[in-house]
Amino acid sequence: MSDSKPVNPTGPESTPIQNDQTEDFASMFEASLSGKEKRVQRDSKIDGNIISIGEEWIFVDIAEKTEGIIAREELLSKEGVLDVQVGDPITAYVVNKRDGEILLSMKMTAAASEEAARDAYRSGVPVEGLVAGERKGGYTVTIFGKPAFCPYSLMDLQSGGTPSDYIGKRLTFRMVEYGEGGRNIVVSRREILEEERLKKAAALKKTLKPGDVVDGTVRRLVQFGAFVDIGGVEGLIPMSELAWHRVGQAAEVLSQGDHISVRVLDLDWDNNRISLSRKQTLADPWDRVAERYPEQTSSPGVVTRLANFGAFVELEPGVEGLVHISNMGAGRRIAHPREVVSEGDKVQVRVLGVDRDARRMKLELDLLRGGDAEDAVELKEGDVVTGIIDAVKDYGVFVTLPGGKSGLLHVSEIGDSRQTDLRNRFPVGASVDVQIRAVDEETKKISLSIKSLKKQAEESQLKEFMAGKGPRSSFGTLGDILKDKFKP
Repeated sequence: MSDSKPVNPTGPESTPIQNDQTEDFASMFEASLSGKEKRVQRDSKIDGNIISIGEEWIFVDIAEKTEGIIAREELLSKEGVLDVQVGDPITAYVVNKRDGEILLSMKMTAAASEEAARDAYRSGVPVEGLVAGERKGGYTVTIFGKPAFCPYSLMDLQSGGTPSDYIGKRLTFRMVEYGEGGRNIVVSRREILEEERLKKAAALKKTLKPGDVVDGTVRRLVQFGAFVDIGGVEGLIPMSELAWHRVGQAAEVLSQGDHISVRVLDLDWDNNRISLSRKQTLADPWDRVAERYPEQTSSPGVVTRLANFGAFVELEPGVEGLVHISNMGAGRRIAHPREVVSEGDKVQVRVLGVDRDARRMKLELDLLRGGDAEDAVELKEGDVVTGIIDAVKDYGVFVTLPGGKSGLLHVSEIGDSRQTDLRNRFPVGASVDVQIRAVDEETKKISLSIKSLKKQAEESQLKEFMAGKGPRSSFGTLGDILKDKFKP
């Protein structure tokens, strides 16, 4: 056995060594902490993790010997709900260091440190301000009891807001100018919103995909559609995607500030282009069109467009059909639909067929210009009617007949050898007596005649004379000769 004693760490022999080691360790520890504290400067941004949540204060681990504290109310949502829990990461600003505490804030508020607010301009810490009123070029904003100026262009991401959107509200700003001991302060809210937008855009890039239906806010109406904010980024709804029916201007269906649902059609992050659709979130009227408009149904409509081959008629928003030019003349050949209808005319149409998949509907004019079916007049061969001259061509005159139907008075049926201009003899809008010469049941074409009407009148007059009822003076000597000739 060795005669030496085991060294007693608490004995007097070891005391000098232990003290030296303790002092060296303590010095290094203090130096380490001191070095860390130097990096935690007032007004600087710092990251940490929530370690405890109290009734008034939330404690944050910021890798210092002292935790950071932040007022609980700063992390409440607009609905008053706490949005964080223990373990969540958090980024805040150091607004004060005193009595061994590190006071944090998500933004500079009047409840934080007025002394720190003086340095907010230098550090870029967000500050809370009250929009007190409007002034030339912008708004007066109260920051820590001092008046500051926010130009119109720096109040929001998009211009066009009204004073009532801001005045009287507490908003977050950043100081962009600070001078004359705080007597000249210019603030910007736009910078704060732009930073938030970029954060949201980065998050959207990870999750958003074509086909998604998202909520958005209408920001601007333009000639070619509407721009919608879908949570940090803007997308365009082109005119064709605003609604199922034809839209002339975006203002017909949307207003700035509207909250709507849209479907994402295409994403081009490289060029910051997002295509959206509003109509694809709405019910498609063509889903029930065959049920609502079976064949041979008569329905009112409005002429929306004219083409060389016919007229498009809207039966309801989003549902249009075509009246082919061959189904418009009602018995006469026409060169263009404008001879019968005009855009905006209310008409009565009959459904001839529906193709749901192709989104097409075949129509024919039932009665022109929205007439009631009960007012229809049956016309048959031999009838003598009074019509209105509708159009004059080189080959004849088109006449609108009772009931809205149209007939053709061909030049060969005028019964006059005079070589005068038809337009002078038959002015548009004048009335004329005609006889129904023929009605084609298949094509619905109606042929008219004045010649037959004149011939009929002459024959009637001759019969009256032969019966002794006509006045002799009307025929004179010729009448006597004819009477003798036709005696049995």
